[in-house]
Amino acid sequence: MALEPRVIAEAPVGPAGAGDQGRKVVAFTTDDDSATALRIGLLGLDEDVDVRRGNLRNAVRYFERESLATAAIVDISGVPDPQAALDDLARVCPSTVKVIVIGENTDIHFYRLLVNEIGVAEYIPKPLTRDTVQRVLLPLLTGDSAVDPSGSRGGHVVAVCGARGGVGATTIAVSTALQLAATTKGHVALLDLHLQDGATALMLSGRPGPGLRIALEDPERADALFLDRTAIAIDDRLKLVAAEEAFNTAPSVTAAGVSRVIDLLRQRFNYVVVDLPMPPHRAMQRVLDLARHVVVVMEPDVASLRDARAIRSLIVESTGADRILMVLNRADTKGGLPKPLIRKGLDRDPDVTLPDYGRRMIQALNLGVPALHRVPALRRQLEPLIHEIAGTSNKRTKSWLGRFQRS
Repeated sequence: MALEPRVIAEAPVGPAGAGDQGRKVVAFTTDDDSATALRIGLLGLDEDVDVRRGNLRNAVRYFERESLATAAIVDISGVPDPQAALDDLARVCPSTVKVIVIGENTDIHFYRLLVNEIGVAEYIPKPLTRDTVQRVLLPLLTGDSAVDPSGSRGGHVVAVCGARGGVGATTIAVSTALQLAATTKGHVALLDLHLQDGATALMLSGRPGPGLRIALEDPERADALFLDRTAIAIDDRLKLVAAEEAFNTAPSVTAAGVSRVIDLLRQRFNYVVVDLPMPPHRAMQRVLDLARHVVVVMEPDVASLRDARAIRSLIVESTGADRILMVLNRADTKGGLPKPLIRKGLDRDPDVTLPDYGRRMIQALNLGVPALHRVPALRRQLEPLIHEIAGTSNKRTKSWLGRFQRS
């Protein structure tokens, strides 16, 4: 069983103790976001992982007194001369230790210097996300070269689901799609797989036709012109694919149909945000297999907490990785569970916490406008979610290496 990595406030350096005997991977990072990404992203590693606060200089001092690690992840942020510091590390670090470097430099020549000339195993520029850790670092540390289906070529799939009905998952799906398009300047598809009771079209003033149901039932009819006939243009960079089937119908969704629709969307769009029913129809399991992130929206109540945990178990069992991003909606609801209990129930803090925005959300739905337009604060609250999905921050745009890793 993998031991959960721990993050400690400082990086004390001292003699090896009894607790160090099982250590395999040691990491030093200067910021909380990178520490969290490593802590969660390396949960699939069947070795002990020690994530510490510090940079490359701390790693040098560590290896001056310890030699138990088989891999070291070192942060060069704040180090004036990283090349000289890496030389210092090489003098004290056993040759059997695999060294991975993270930092803020995004220049391709710097990457080649570290990997091709100095000989580090990999260099990853910040911001470091758990997706990058799972897709790039984890296979490097385990030696597993198997291709992850979610990492195959094509658009980045993001599944959004509610722990229970009515928790606001569709609002989060719509807001995420809009904000991804605005932040990354990429092309985004919003796919609503709630065929009979979906609300994405209502929120975006769209009028879906029968195209999606036809494609899901008979993939042979989903040809290259499918998107042109079915997708509703919300703006230049966002397209909606949805349905509004009558309640007296019984759509016969097929796994082949779901795969075909997802594949077509991934060929045309940088991001595919899927508003996914939960628990998913058996034919829709392919969405979870392909999803780089699964956004689970919950409220501060016992039922939501229970079902959120069940969804995480489902994802981990089916994909082998914790791809869950937890959104706690209406966190300030009167009578709701306090944050310490939610943290205990989830085994970690929610990734995003939203207050109850009240009547403005209902007004947005009734007017057929995105909630982001009626509640500007929502955009700021969702920034951590967008940062994790896109691997970008407000301070800068995506680096060349970030784009390369998602190709």
